[in-house]
Amino acid sequence: MHVKKNDKVIILTGKDRNLTGEIIDIDLKKGRVKVARRNMIVKHKKPSPTTGEAGARIDQENWINASNVALFSEKTEGPVRTSARWKGKGGELFASRKDAALSFGQDAPERITKVRYAKKTEEVFD
Repeated sequence: MHVKKNDKVIILTGKDRNLTGEIIDIDLKKGRVKVARRNMIVKHKKPSPTTGEAGARIDQENWINASNVALFSEKTEGPVRTSARWKGKGGELFASRKDAALSFGQDAPERITKVRYAKKTEEVFD
């Protein structure tokens, strides 16, 4: 998925279009996300006579398809597309994991860090 929890995103479609928010939950199997205080719905809770709980109307966030949100760029103050890059020696970015590992030479770490990179703004997310 192109977004992660706690990412700042902008909503591209629907009643909350062009509003930004932070991702609070992700459903990887169904490809959807919940954005804080966006796409709100009202859940009605029935009163329970056995436990004595009162009925209530509860506001909560509803799911949004992940394709309808995009990462928010602080530079452009709008949506931005990202692609995968790997960090090599000195924080240099490479298009492939193999090239990043070669930049370290003999002292390459076991795990090469993968980041999200926006070509348009040259921002690195993560």
